[in-house]
Amino acid sequence: MKTQHEVLMEDPEFRRLLSIEALVAEASEVIARLMAEQKVSKADLARRLNKSRAWVTQLLSGKANMTVRTLAEVVCALGAEVKLSAQAHGWDRGEGRGQGKPAGEEAGR
Repeated sequence: MKTQHEVLMEDPEFRRLLSIEALVAEASEVIARLMAEQKVSKADLARRLNKSRAWVTQLLSGKANMTVRTLAEVVCALGAEVKLSAQAHGWDRGEGRGQGKPAGEEAGR
């Protein structure tokens, strides 16, 4: 019998939405980590960006649409830069079903 997760992962639309939400969450986490490392508050970041604290809160919660440009501007205001990379989804490689190899593992290793 399949788990609920396995059933959901068979649905291409669910996998698409999961991929999008995972990236949005990762972007927010990067910003939050930079803020924590530098002890920058939401109000401080808002001032650096000439935005409201509410805008920063919405951005970090995923309620505001974070464009790539916005992500770059926010990270730059925190003295860092964004580097993007892409890789095949684990579910495209059969991961989670006892098949395939984790990202970065090659045959014969």
